[in-house]
Amino acid sequence: MNFKQIEAFRAVMMTRSMTTAAGLMHTSQPNISRWIALLEATLGFVLFKRVGTRLIPTPEADAFYTDVERAFIGLESLNDSANSIRRRGTGLLRVGAVGSITQCVLPDAIRLFRDTFPDVSVVVNTGGSDVVAKWMATGFCDIGFCSIQTDVPGLQYDRINTAYGVGIVTRTHRLARKKRLSPADFTGENFICLPSGSFNRAAIDRHFSDDARILSIETPYATTICTMVGKGLGVSIVNPVVSRALSLPDLREIPFSEKIEFHSYAVSSDHFPVSSPAQQMEACVRDVFKALSASA
Repeated sequence: MNFKQIEAFRAVMMTRSMTTAAGLMHTSQPNISRWIALLEATLGFVLFKRVGTRLIPTPEADAFYTDVERAFIGLESLNDSANSIRRRGTGLLRVGAVGSITQCVLPDAIRLFRDTFPDVSVVVNTGGSDVVAKWMATGFCDIGFCSIQTDVPGLQYDRINTAYGVGIVTRTHRLARKKRLSPADFTGENFICLPSGSFNRAAIDRHFSDDARILSIETPYATTICTMVGKGLGVSIVNPVVSRALSLPDLREIPFSEKIEFHSYAVSSDHFPVSSPAQQMEACVRDVFKALSASA
């Protein structure tokens, strides 16, 4: 496959029309059709089916588009990087982090970072731990922060924080008066959980062998879980770093009787030197974790 074929595929996915895609790429509709056909031959599966006058992506096309879009985001970031270098020299720090750190730790960490490097532009990329690992392995990011170690070779993981899961309920909930929650306390409660199959979801679920929870909502972000609990949609167990960073007025944090560990790691690559700004960002992230842990 080549770039033109991928670009044509992306344009058709965005427009659902080969004619419109041709206009975006300043080429002809036959060229778009030919590039799509060549790409399908290379991939070994069909990308689009016609239903009447409509062009419908196949499930395989949807899956492939996810990775294509991620690659184009990377290209756009490279363009931003080049623009920044033209404007300000090499003053650019690219950070990759999982959602909980991006949303709950990095804002304060960047504020601290500005005290030392006020003129360095910061680009924040958010993805799962596996995606952060790939970004670090390829040099796409200068420093990474994740919650799970992966088997991507050539990476170093430095644990920067460990927190223990807490129960969260609204301040008016029947459980809010308790000083400690056990698995039995969640019986019959609408439970808002992380995605099935995720590492942290499994760490929580193993304490509910005779599960009497009502698994009512599933979402990939702990920040969303906290917000939903605060709205009275259910109860949950989360990393306390998230609930404390959000400081939602209607949320009550209660210790959980079972040990559920939530780890956070700084990630660096053996193949790329860690710059001074990257080292400083790691130090700032550590400081924010320390402050959030002390706020219990």
